[in-house]
Amino acid sequence: MLGSSEFDVAVIGGGPAGYVMAALLARDKHKVALIDPRPQTPWPNNYGSWRAEWEALASKLKMPELLECVNKHWAVTDFYFGGSFEMPADQRTRVDRPYLQVNRRALKKMLQQKHVAGGVELIEGLVTANAVNVNLFDGDLVHDASGSSVTVSPTGGGEPVIIRASVVVDATGFESRLTLRDAPESGGLWKEIPPGYQIAYGLCVDVEGGALGPYASEAMTLFDYRTDHLAGTELYDDGEERPSFVYVMPVGEGPGKEIFFEETSLVGRGERRLEFATLKKRLERRLAFHGIKYDPTKILDEEYCYIPMGGTLPTPTQRVVPFGGAANTVHPATGFQLCRMLASSTEVAEAISAELRRGPDKFDPDAAAAAAHAALWPYGRRLQRDFAIFGGEFLGAQPVEMLRGFFDAFFKLDMVTWGGFLAGWDGLPGNEKHATWDARILFGISIFFKFPPKVALAFVAYLARFTLEYGPLIVKSIFTPVFELGVGAPPPDPGLRVRRQRARDVYVTGDVEAKVEAAQMLRANRANNGQPSPQVAELLEAEDSQGRPKEKSAEAVSLLDGFASAAAAAELSELEEPRRA
Repeated sequence: MLGSSEFDVAVIGGGPAGYVMAALLARDKHKVALIDPRPQTPWPNNYGSWRAEWEALASKLKMPELLECVNKHWAVTDFYFGGSFEMPADQRTRVDRPYLQVNRRALKKMLQQKHVAGGVELIEGLVTANAVNVNLFDGDLVHDASGSSVTVSPTGGGEPVIIRASVVVDATGFESRLTLRDAPESGGLWKEIPPGYQIAYGLCVDVEGGALGPYASEAMTLFDYRTDHLAGTELYDDGEERPSFVYVMPVGEGPGKEIFFEETSLVGRGERRLEFATLKKRLERRLAFHGIKYDPTKILDEEYCYIPMGGTLPTPTQRVVPFGGAANTVHPATGFQLCRMLASSTEVAEAISAELRRGPDKFDPDAAAAAAHAALWPYGRRLQRDFAIFGGEFLGAQPVEMLRGFFDAFFKLDMVTWGGFLAGWDGLPGNEKHATWDARILFGISIFFKFPPKVALAFVAYLARFTLEYGPLIVKSIFTPVFELGVGAPPPDPGLRVRRQRARDVYVTGDVEAKVEAAQMLRANRANNGQPSPQVAELLEAEDSQGRPKEKSAEAVSLLDGFASAAAAAELSELEEPRRA
C-alpha cells in the first residue's frame, strides 16, 4: 500500500545506479519513489575497484560507509602479457596499486538503510513504457507541464498504481526502453558506431590443495592474455584472433578458498564478439593447463557477464533523466562502470535538487532534466569520451599479439596516467591526465613511443581507417583548438531557462522597440487612419481595453510574451507617460 502517490522524484531501476540516486536525493530532503521489480534479489555482478578510486568516492559522495562495503583487499595487482615481442610467456608485471572486491550485498544493504532513513518509498513493480519519440511513450509514462504520471505494474500481479513525480530518473541500464539516443551526427560522427560488448564467464570455486598455478594468492590478477594453454587445441587459432583474458580474485580466507576466475572478452561486436560457451571452454582449458583443480559439482558462484559499451549518448532534450548505464557512463574502452556511475551521481543529484528547491511555483521539469543532462555530459567530458571510444574500437579490432604489446606499454606509463585512463571521470584519481586536449596529446605521445614497432604501425593504420570511416572524432579530441579556430569553444550551457527565454525573445516577443515605435506613431496620428500590423494592433487593443492603460500595458506584454523580459515591460511603461499626461 503506497503511503503517497505524489513524489518529487521517481527513480526507475533496481540496480546500484537507482539505489544510489534514490539515496542521494532523499538525503537532500526530497520525496523519492524507487521502483524496483525485484528488491529482494541480490545484485548478480561481481564488482571490483582500485582502492584509491573507492576511497575517493567515499569522500565525494560523503558516504564513508562505502569503505565498509568491501569483501577483499589485495595490496598488489598482477598482469601477464608474455608470449609476444620477445617477452617470455611466464613474465609477470606487478604494480603496487591496491585493488578490492566490492561486497555487493553489503552495498545494497547500506543503501537500503539510507532509503529508510530518508523516507524513500519502495514500489515493487515495472514501468513498461517504450519511448517512441522525444518525450512521447506508448503508455505508462506521460509528461505534462508540471511533471509526469508513471504507471507501475506490480511484479506480483494486481492493479497498476499511478504515481505523480516532478522528475523521472531512468536507472534501468544501457538497454533502456525509456531513454532515446542522439543521432550520430550530433556527436560529430559521419556514421553510427554501434555499441560493443564485454562478455565474460566466471566461476568461484575452492581449489584443491590451494594450488593456483602462476597466480599469487596475495595479488589480484587483472589481466592474463597468454594463450599457451590453447596450443595444440581447436581453440588456439580463435584465441589468437579473438582474444580473451582471465582475471583472478583469491577471495576466501585460507589457501585455495573461494577463488574467482573470470574469462573475459574486453570488447567485441559482430563476428568478434565472443560466445559464453567459448569463454567457458577457454577458462576450463586454462585452469587445467596450470594444474588448478576443483570439484565441478561444487561451484560456489557462476557469472555470465554482459556489458554494452560505447554507443551514442542520450538525447539531451528528453524529460527523462538517464543515469548509470542508461546514460552511457560505462567506460567505452574498459567496461568499468560502477565507479564511474558513482562519480557522476553527485552532479546529477545536485542538478535535480537545485531545480526542486525552487519550490512548486517556480519548478520547471524540463529545466531540471536539462540541467541533469548538462551535468552528465558537458562538452569537455564528451571530448574525453570520444578519445576512449576510439580506444575501445582499436582494442576490439586487434589480435592477441597486439593487445599484449599495447597493454605492456600501457602499464609502463606512470601509475597516475594509466590509472586515470581506466577511471576516466571527474573526481576519480588521475582523471586530470586525460580531461583536456593537451593532456590527451601528452598521453598519446607517451604511450606511442613505448609501443613495439608493429603495434605502433597498427595503431597509426587504424587511426587513419577509423577517421576515414567515422569522421575526425579522435582528431578533434586531441587537437581541439584547431577545430575551434574562428568559432571558439562552445560557451558554457546557460541552462534551459535562459535558452528558452532567448528563443521566446526572438520568436515570440520579437523586436519590442519596433512595435512600440509603431504604436507611438499610430497614437500620435490616429486621424491619418494608419493601419497597424496584427502584432502592433494586438498591443494597442490590450492597452485600450477596459480603460486601465497602465495595468493593461502589463497585459499587453503578457500577450506578446508569456515570459516577457524586463526590458519589454520597461519600454511599455515609458510609453504610458504621454497618454497619462
